[in-house]
Amino acid sequence: MAMREPKGVVSPMTLRELVDTGAVTGAVIRLDDDGQGLLVGVALVGDGERILGTARGTEPRYFTSIDGLVSAMQDCGINEFKLDARGFVSRGKKASARRGFGRSAQGKLGV
Repeated sequence: MAMREPKGVVSPMTLRELVDTGAVTGAVIRLDDDGQGLLVGVALVGDGERILGTARGTEPRYFTSIDGLVSAMQDCGINEFKLDARGFVSRGKKASARRGFGRSAQGKLGV
């Protein structure tokens, strides 16, 4: 698979226009490149990538949940995408870790 160069952030309206014209060849949901542990939606356009941005399209739109990002991608007309979940920790796992219900606790309980 050829590497795609990032080409910037686009507003939801612009992304919808790209989808409607057939310019979007695929999409990916992945962690942000800033290491914040947040999710971003990426549209594959030609040999580059367009990141789903805020309404003005000047900043990436970050998501803490997969369902919120899926909904935003669907609003733009994208219903199929790859999910790269490497490094992603769900809110449920984070909450369990805070409460001490990690794997070690489950093992001690015999679960």
